[in-house]
Amino acid sequence: MPPSPAWPRPVAEPTPSPPDAPAAAAPTALPGPPAMSLRLDPALGLVVIEFRDQTGHVESLPTQRELDAYRRGGATPPGPPEAGAVAAPAPE
Repeated sequence: MPPSPAWPRPVAEPTPSPPDAPAAAAPTALPGPPAMSLRLDPALGLVVIEFRDQTGHVESLPTQRELDAYRRGGATPPGPPEAGAVAAPAPE
């Protein structure tokens, strides 16, 4: 089998930078990871994840709006089935 025209490829010599070329810009520092905490909302039985940014602003999962909706509705999110519970039939 004849060698492929792409093989072997010649190795190019690195091109030196001219002495008056500007130096590469230093990479900017990335912000650190967000401060995160977990808390249990005992009334709802939920773990709430809170993220605090560098300015102190807090975002949560579930959001405050979702937590308020759970409280107003008196509902809890779905959880594991109770012992002895019968599963609903699968939809056809």
